[in-house]
Amino acid sequence: MSLPLYIHGSSDVGRQRAQNEDSYRIAAQPDGSRLLVVCDGMGGHEAGEVASQVASDRIVEVIAASSPDNPPRAIYQAFVEANQAVIDAASTRGAQGMGTTGVIAWVMSSRCHVGWVGDSRLYQFRAGALIDRTRDHTRVAQMISQGILTAEEARYHPDAHVLVRALGGSPGVQKSFKPEVWAEPLELRPGDVVLLCSDGLYDFIEDHELYPLIEGCDYQDAVTRLIQTANERGGADNITVILLVAGQPEVPRTAKGPQEARRETLPDGMSMLAPAVQAEPVVRAAPAPEPRRREPVVPGGAAAPAATVPAGSTGRRVPLWWLLATGVLTMGVGLALGLGAAGTPSTQGPSQGSSFVVETDAGTGAPAASSGQDAGVPAPSSGSRVMESGGK
Repeated sequence: MSLPLYIHGSSDVGRQRAQNEDSYRIAAQPDGSRLLVVCDGMGGHEAGEVASQVASDRIVEVIAASSPDNPPRAIYQAFVEANQAVIDAASTRGAQGMGTTGVIAWVMSSRCHVGWVGDSRLYQFRAGALIDRTRDHTRVAQMISQGILTAEEARYHPDAHVLVRALGGSPGVQKSFKPEVWAEPLELRPGDVVLLCSDGLYDFIEDHELYPLIEGCDYQDAVTRLIQTANERGGADNITVILLVAGQPEVPRTAKGPQEARRETLPDGMSMLAPAVQAEPVVRAAPAPEPRRREPVVPGGAAAPAATVPAGSTGRRVPLWWLLATGVLTMGVGLALGLGAAGTPSTQGPSQGSSFVVETDAGTGAPAASSGQDAGVPAPSSGSRVMESGGK
């Protein structure tokens, strides 16, 4: 089953030109395919107008007589013969340097074969996205590819429309004449959009603006809207547009995925409120575990030796004077008391100089400094959550 094609084209003189040097063709071929051609003439004094007409007519003639077995070769040959036709017309009219650009789309159902010379363009859009575009044969395009200019710098460069390839034109341009033809066709899917245009359109409408301007429009209305927009933005050149929509008459709207639910946030300026305290059943708290200890490291040497404690001792050391006094008292009381009295020390554990490391939600804190006072514990850092037509 063939893919229906909805095609419309139009050309406008613009707001600042006295004559229209653009030309376009939408031609049905004997095999049922469609040939779309846009040419933008140059030379002035009607020479550009003649060049674009001569070239577009010759392209249609050559393609109509060609075999569809090898479309890229046929397109290439059509450009070669159109080039010669323009050169011959320039010689006949005495208009040396007369020339034109040319871009071709030969559409066979779902396949679109493309070729061009100069800076008239072809775009292919799918689901609103630009998936292919021809490359301009201009001096600034060469400088962009060589990294000399950025795309933005090239847009306003004085040589922005100086062609390095054209049909006809100056002897210098003819030295580098070579049509550019894609070896493989564009594959068209239902909803795909193909746009052919002269520079009078894209000089005033950026690539990323093209599809948003026409999505949801009927294919004929879309052409009108593009031309009107270019004119509203200055219309400094002739404007020519051919639009093809595959499978349907309307330009599809951009596909958008389902939107996520919006997360509400606190309004600006609202004071932070303390969280509400909820009553909980009373549970006897278990003893708090002792903090984990890490043995201190003495920088630059071995650890200091620990103080020794006599074997069997479980308390503090007894002073010597106390022992002497006890001895005298013991001898005075005699054996009547049976046993000598001795003072019993308290059972406080030995003091150690270990530093403590406190683990928080934010990670492991730095060891507290050893001193005679309580070392400060670092506060935990909280992370933020915070129809077909043709013409001149």
